[in-house]
Amino acid sequence: MHSASRIPAPLVESAAERLVSVPARARRAAARQLIEAAPAHGIDLSLLWGVVDWSASPPRVAQVCLLVPTSGRTAMVYVSGQDDAPSAADPATQHHNRVDAITAAFAEVDEHLSDRIRLCQTLVSPRETWSLTACLEAGMQEVAQLDYLRLRLDLAHHEAVEGAMPSGVRVRPIGDLKIPAERDTLARALERSYIDTLDCPALCGMRETGDVIQSHLSTGQHDPALWWVIELDDQPEGALLLSPFPDQRLVELVYVGWSPVLRGRGLGGILMSRAIASARRTGAVEMTCAVDMRNEPALRLYDRFGFVPIDHRHALVRPTLETAR
Repeated sequence: MHSASRIPAPLVESAAERLVSVPARARRAAARQLIEAAPAHGIDLSLLWGVVDWSASPPRVAQVCLLVPTSGRTAMVYVSGQDDAPSAADPATQHHNRVDAITAAFAEVDEHLSDRIRLCQTLVSPRETWSLTACLEAGMQEVAQLDYLRLRLDLAHHEAVEGAMPSGVRVRPIGDLKIPAERDTLARALERSYIDTLDCPALCGMRETGDVIQSHLSTGQHDPALWWVIELDDQPEGALLLSPFPDQRLVELVYVGWSPVLRGRGLGGILMSRAIASARRTGAVEMTCAVDMRNEPALRLYDRFGFVPIDHRHALVRPTLETAR
């Protein structure tokens, strides 16, 4: 085997076989399905790096890393798992090759793709220890352990909040984000909400706020009526952002947060009641969200309204060298 490098076109199918999680007998068909579906899902299969076993006949990809660029100049990192081929290397060598594949991908991002990708990220299941250890060794940073929560809207706990808004506070729909003043208002609202946040605080400053907004816009089907800015005396201090997924009949709570000057005023229940009522009006039957497990006030709020955990992930990131400077 050689050191990790960009996967050549003739070996893309072999790389895809290493990325699909199906029994061995079904991998070739699943890999071909992945290749066929890739363009429709924004997957560029030229962004594959890996270690090739050139001694095999025909040569095969032993370990591979795939980068999938997403909105807001980010990229998701996907890594191959344990190799169960008869000619597979021992576990220690597999780990070394996996780290090499990820490292090679990051090196090329730094050198050639930093205008397109400013932050690489991955969400790893606790069961995928092989991925977690390799990503950490390749230079990624764990910024949070996330709980994914779901609320059945017909079972949501109701709270009466009419007339409960604190003095000077209003929640208004954000205007057309193509208007620079409105986009700037939302950016300032988000930035104020990040101050001393308990929700993935390590992420603060890793991305430009404009990129964060673009990422939020790409979630689900954007509906301007479901995006609000929270103001105190007409100054932006926070935001509540919902995105519907009509085909799945669910609404995702993409972001909610407010600045220190508004914390401790009972806004959590008010805003959650607004979010649930608005989600119901879309015809959705469920609401989902992700929350940093260290954010105890948020966890208590979600529990109060009836959210239940459905998944858990380690969130890891790695900014490009240009971003990190």
